[in-house]
Amino acid sequence: MRYDFDVIVIGGGHAGCEAAHASASLGVSTLLITSDMNRIAQMSCNPAVGGIAKGQIVREIDALGGMMGIVTDRTAIQFRMLNRSKGPAVWSPRAQSDRTRFTDEWRRVLDSTPGLDMFQDTVTSLIFDEKGGISGVSTALGCTFRASRVILTAGTFLNGEMHFGPTRIPGGRIAEPASYGLTEQLRERGLSVQRMKTGTPVRIDGRSVDFSLTQPQSGDDVVNEHDGTLQRDFHKFSFLPEVHRVLAPRQCHILHTNAESHRILHDNLDKSPLYNGQIDSIGPRYCPSIETKIVTFSDKESHQLFLEPEGESTQEFYLNGFSSSLPMDVQVESLQLIPALRNVQIYRPGYAIEYDFFDPTQLRHTLESRLVPGLYLAGQVNGTTGYEEAAGQGLMAGINAARGARGETPVILARDEAYIGVLIDDLVIKGVDEPYRMFTSRAEYRILLRQDDADMRLTPIGHDIGLADDHRYEVMTFKRRRRDELIEFCRTQKAAPADVNALLGSIGSAVVKGSVRIIDLIVRPGVGMEMLAEAYEPLKNQMNSLAEETPALAREIIEAAEILIKYEGYIERERQLADKLHRLEHVKLPGDFDYASVKALSTEARQKLSRMRPETVGQASRIPGVSPSDVNVLLLLLHR
Repeated sequence: MRYDFDVIVIGGGHAGCEAAHASASLGVSTLLITSDMNRIAQMSCNPAVGGIAKGQIVREIDALGGMMGIVTDRTAIQFRMLNRSKGPAVWSPRAQSDRTRFTDEWRRVLDSTPGLDMFQDTVTSLIFDEKGGISGVSTALGCTFRASRVILTAGTFLNGEMHFGPTRIPGGRIAEPASYGLTEQLRERGLSVQRMKTGTPVRIDGRSVDFSLTQPQSGDDVVNEHDGTLQRDFHKFSFLPEVHRVLAPRQCHILHTNAESHRILHDNLDKSPLYNGQIDSIGPRYCPSIETKIVTFSDKESHQLFLEPEGESTQEFYLNGFSSSLPMDVQVESLQLIPALRNVQIYRPGYAIEYDFFDPTQLRHTLESRLVPGLYLAGQVNGTTGYEEAAGQGLMAGINAARGARGETPVILARDEAYIGVLIDDLVIKGVDEPYRMFTSRAEYRILLRQDDADMRLTPIGHDIGLADDHRYEVMTFKRRRRDELIEFCRTQKAAPADVNALLGSIGSAVVKGSVRIIDLIVRPGVGMEMLAEAYEPLKNQMNSLAEETPALAREIIEAAEILIKYEGYIERERQLADKLHRLEHVKLPGDFDYASVKALSTEARQKLSRMRPETVGQASRIPGVSPSDVNVLLLLLHR
């Protein structure tokens, strides 16, 4: 039995799994401690991965060499690319997953990761060395494990308490006990602790639903109308061509609440822990409970709900949009007033959960604590919400803990490099006043952070540090070479009016009077590369040749080329802006800088800079309350 490791990961959720896999894959001995090895990467809330901006994070995890995208593709029962009606900067992949298989697949991944050990137990305390740094952990079974780096990914388990109406049950998740001791220990070390609240909806037996009264919602896959075969849309999360979606697809279903169901909820607000004083912690703004919806949007007589299947064959459905902490009988009574659910039978009611989190402004951009050297925090313990945000943090914590254990420089992603970089920078610089959820609007360089090119941005980084293997790197370089060749073909080839005018006229685009470059046609609104190929034979031959050479990557390469052609000007302009602002990231601030003595700084700037100790002028510029004039003062003081 081994008790000494380089890195210990506490918690087997989405953050913990990515952290443990990354750490071990980088060649350091790693131990993952979790209270139940049969619930690895449990999807505690909705059985889905991705969504607006979240899908971009999953593609970035995959590009770096993480596993969430691969696990999701292997267990997906529906896939959709959201926001296709808008520009590619906000296209966001989302998949429904088979909840049970998702856990099983993650367990298989961890079991087959060299250098990774697992232990089923609960960590009750951290062990510190004489300098106040981390040296190990103690568990409920009385075991002591040693490591110079510990990653805390406890999710909602720290002093967790669930609320089912007036019933309060200690726990980190339904049927799982809470974790005690770590919060109090870290508070004594100076870490600021607060409480947050989240919730989850009722789970419904699909056999009790009248689906004829719902609106089906299918994924992007289509059925061939000639032979009835399923044609899978080429989009997925993983960039690896050998990773495929293999499970049978299932539909989701849309339905709506109504005035009568709202009346039941409203009449029982005094029984809601959110409104009777039983819960006073911070809840999510962008994923509110149904009782919060009817109060906040009292003028609306209905709210949209989604019935989402929990697996390929199960009858269990997740009712997205009906999160609630009201008593079970109130939830059921309200649901029965929705026509499709008049005979509803539930597996379990929705509930709210309160838990501890730590102020993320006390972290470095590596996710290491400023106050406890060797301790890294990732996931909901940093005030975030969502599997994807947790996994992104876990990946970076695992990378930096492993590199720290070996005395190597950390990896920090910039805001113009990745949504993961935006996420961590927001947490460390701005902190949170509600559960943090990623949106495309949070990224000022979102045209540069598209889901289609995450591999181009990040696989070189993952390969350099040893997380993305040679095969992944070769796939990326092949794709980039073929993409650029296709763009160059479109830049140099010209089509005659006889080739393209019929097509242009059919879609209402101006016809041409002379030969025109293919690239100049593709930039037109409404003109796509595949559409143009049907009219212009040389382009069709080029694309067919690509499909024959690499059938698994061809459509992805074509889409990437078309996006770069259509948005070249916007991309270049945003890159120039990012480069200008990026210079501030290289202007270092001394760690002992005496901000309080600089009277030219505003009072708020002096206070916040003294407390948060930014490492660069770029970081200082993003602290709320630090104005552009304060930044100019800092640059003058640094003779820049």
